Amino acid sequence: MPHSPAPPVPLVDEERLRQLFQEAPGFMAVVAGPDHIFEMVNASYQRLVGPRELVGRSVREAFPDLKDQNFFALLDHVYESGKALTGRARSIRLQRLPGGEPEERLLDFVFQPITDGKGTQVTGIFVEGSDVTERHNAEQAMRESEDRFRLISDSAPVPMWVTQLDRRRNFVNRAYVDFLGATYEEAVDFDWRTIIHPDDNERLVQESLAGEASLVSFELEGRYRNRQGEYRWLRSVSQPRWGAHGGHIGFIGVAYDITEAKEAEAKLRGMNEILEKRVEERTADLSAALDRLQAEVNERIRAEEALRQAQKMEAVGQLTGGIAHDFNNLLTPILGGLEIIASRVEDERLKRIAQTALESSRRGAKLTGQLLAFSRIQRIAMAPVEVNSVIAEMKSLLSHTIGSEVKVETRLSADGRYGICDANQLENAILNLAINARDAMPDGGTLTISTGRTFLSDEPDVEPGDYICVSVADTGTGMTPEVLARATEPFFSTKPTGKGTGLGLAQVYGIARQSGGTLRIESEAGKGTIVHLLLPSVAGDERSASETAKTERPAVVQSQPAGASILVVDDDPDVRDFLNDILQNLGHKVVTAASGEEGLDRLGEQEPDLMLLDYAMPTMNGAEVARAARKSHPNMPIIFVTGYAESEQIDRALEGDAAILRKPFGMADLAALLEQKLPRRR
Repeated sequence: MPHSPAPPVPLVDEERLRQLFQEAPGFMAVVAGPDHIFEMVNASYQRLVGPRELVGRSVREAFPDLKDQNFFALLDHVYESGKALTGRARSIRLQRLPGGEPEERLLDFVFQPITDGKGTQVTGIFVEGSDVTERHNAEQAMRESEDRFRLISDSAPVPMWVTQLDRRRNFVNRAYVDFLGATYEEAVDFDWRTIIHPDDNERLVQESLAGEASLVSFELEGRYRNRQGEYRWLRSVSQPRWGAHGGHIGFIGVAYDITEAKEAEAKLRGMNEILEKRVEERTADLSAALDRLQAEVNERIRAEEALRQAQKMEAVGQLTGGIAHDFNNLLTPILGGLEIIASRVEDERLKRIAQTALESSRRGAKLTGQLLAFSRIQRIAMAPVEVNSVIAEMKSLLSHTIGSEVKVETRLSADGRYGICDANQLENAILNLAINARDAMPDGGTLTISTGRTFLSDEPDVEPGDYICVSVADTGTGMTPEVLARATEPFFSTKPTGKGTGLGLAQVYGIARQSGGTLRIESEAGKGTIVHLLLPSVAGDERSASETAKTERPAVVQSQPAGASILVVDDDPDVRDFLNDILQNLGHKVVTAASGEEGLDRLGEQEPDLMLLDYAMPTMNGAEVARAARKSHPNMPIIFVTGYAESEQIDRALEGDAAILRKPFGMADLAALLEQKLPRRR
């Protein structure tokens, strides 16, 4: 009698399958029937959803917090259609702790229908997936950091590039492309050896290979042909890049133009050779030779001083070369925070560390933005400016900015009122000096702004002549000789981290130099500081024709639409009366208000065609008034009247649709802006 075959031995017994199900790294669950009753859930699923009862309960009973998130409908669809459904980075809000706030998580998941033995009837759904929140956030942060790097690099005025291990470039910035006069794709693959000066080619190639092999930062200097066919001296700095695991992955580099410095050096060498030759040829006449030698030495000293000044001005451009280094430092807290998140997902303390890292990157971006803004050449309107008037009109602004702890005094001399400068830049310089003075007086003190006229002769950095001297003095902590020597250096600051960029005095010095003047500082530790801003002086009758025309131009623009109803809101009675008189002279009907609250009340009583609005007002500033006014009068034009540039706040208030009239202003200025903003009357 034949034996019956033995039943097959299962490859994995049921208990082992349950163990594997429980230990799976992804979350898993099995729900049965049209009501989706939980039959099985693994540990990962339970960790994801938090401490709630699942087995034996329906999905709708177990997850009341998912009621409006469409997941119930998805399960119903899979059960009814018998078709699997896949989700990628799907957002879900779960109340993971009893009584806690819902948390947003991102999930990859599959809803797989389970059929009966015949495969014709769906009996349940197998749920499997993983929490990809941290991975998604990490990828998003990396994309944002790459975008910031590209924006920073393309804003830099010097060529920058990034290479891989095979020496091929995978990134170049806009200045790099502009130097070559090529497309971005051509610039990435461009062979620099083809534009190196023949006299420098062999040396630069050898030094480049040796520098890359050293795996440390290295510099190169040589001549390269630009898109105009002109050879320019470039100094490049290449810094090795290291991967997340410490391996070398390529180089990042920056180059800056040193042609003028090289020409100055060549000129200096030529002068030295001439000097030596003349000394040798005229040794016979010792007295005459000594006189000529002294003259040549003086000329050499002047040339060296000019060279040092050129190199000092070049330093701003060189500072941009540190962007790559700064950027690497900015990446460090980001990468560190992401690594901690990746390793300790559920640790709340690590989440705070990640947030701190992101905040560090934002501060770094702000610093870089200041660096690039400072290195950019700005056009300023040079004209005779009545310095005393500028300071007098700033006094109220200074008092508000400096605060009540510091007393502000002015001593304005009638001796020489006009100086050559840009009026807006002069305001910025005085405000900058006043803020520095305030910071040097933490316990309060006196800020004194005075003017006068002085004659400078035999000064190394300015032409001889009359100068208007604007002096800003404080009774603060003063500076040591070491600090004073570096006070105007860009980015040098004695303030705590986050309290200053070190650009303040450097910017004031730049304004003075652009105006044809200079800056002088007197300071002693414990005895305060006096900063003298020197501007070329001009007599009142020498004012430019443009300024005369401005003061003598017609007070009324003939094309100005008249008869409009205008609401003036300003807490300063003098300004309010001034605006009232001007507007009435222009033929308009005027209603005034002394505060933001009163102005809004006036809006509720009538429908003005336009509102003139002061920014700096107590209790309710102009931006707040504008936002409230737009709710009831969305189409009413608003013109801000301000003595200082609160442009960012104004733009936020009106979403970029802001018209600004800056103090001081004349009737024609106001009329022109009204003509632009008031609707035409038919």
